[in-house]
Amino acid sequence: MKEFTTAALTALLASVLEDFDPSLLSGIKKPDPMSKAIVPDTAKRTLAERVLERHGPGPLLAVGQYLHKADENPILTVLTASPDPNVLAEKWMRLERYLHSTHRVEISAADDKGWMCERLSISGPPPTFAENCLIAGLLLGLITEIGVTDPRLDIGDQSVPGPDLLSVQLPADEQLLGFGLHWIADQPRSQDTSVDDTQRPVRDRLTDLLAADIGRSWRLQDAARSLAYSERSLQRRLSEEERSFSSVLRRARMREATDLLTVGSASLAEVGYCCGYADQAHFQRDFLRTTNMTPKTFREINQSANSGVILQ
Repeated sequence: MKEFTTAALTALLASVLEDFDPSLLSGIKKPDPMSKAIVPDTAKRTLAERVLERHGPGPLLAVGQYLHKADENPILTVLTASPDPNVLAEKWMRLERYLHSTHRVEISAADDKGWMCERLSISGPPPTFAENCLIAGLLLGLITEIGVTDPRLDIGDQSVPGPDLLSVQLPADEQLLGFGLHWIADQPRSQDTSVDDTQRPVRDRLTDLLAADIGRSWRLQDAARSLAYSERSLQRRLSEEERSFSSVLRRARMREATDLLTVGSASLAEVGYCCGYADQAHFQRDFLRTTNMTPKTFREINQSANSGVILQ
């Protein structure tokens, strides 16, 4: 598929329009994200342009305020499980690389309470103004969802809180190729990972910690800090249990991958991303290494067993 978008984003926009202006959905079928992960970009672009022509940029910029309308989706679950904005930014940019997105967002830290975002075209024509509004609004919604205080979208000299985006007015020459997000403070989430249970093996405590946000690109230093160890101490304790950080991380990822491949219809690309892998090839190699079969074969065997079909 030459140009595509995630089914989840198109479905979210369609869900918003069902209440806001259902006439804009004429001739467009709302996709089911649990049926297919990606869909042709035509539907999303057509919807966005219709919204812009009839109502201006406001409804597109406000789409992230309606995440409660989004269909259940593994990728959205991974993104909204982020404990802080830095982790969310890493996950978002990894998602775009993972899916080989034509248009991407380069996120850099403006300070400890803000992002600078730049929309880039990897190939082909640049993203449209309508698409930029949609992505900016979605990122603000995700920032809001993870629990920061007073998140705002910065466009030119305007700083707009989420509830005011629906009626915002922008200059006629604004293309939103660059925008900012900022907030007053993070509100770190507590994670019930049993890290205080010092009687349990370190490998089990570490596995639970990693599994609590498996879509994150975990580093040894982050895990050690969460478990109240220095890096060297954590490595030493794992070595005493004949384990390593990489093997425990693989254990946690395989646990989640097995669940996703066994239950539901998430695509193989979604499964790999949601388990924290940088690319599909890495996911395939790890799964083959630990199960001696590919993710596709594992899913087929499981589905056949559940249906009573014997594979020849």
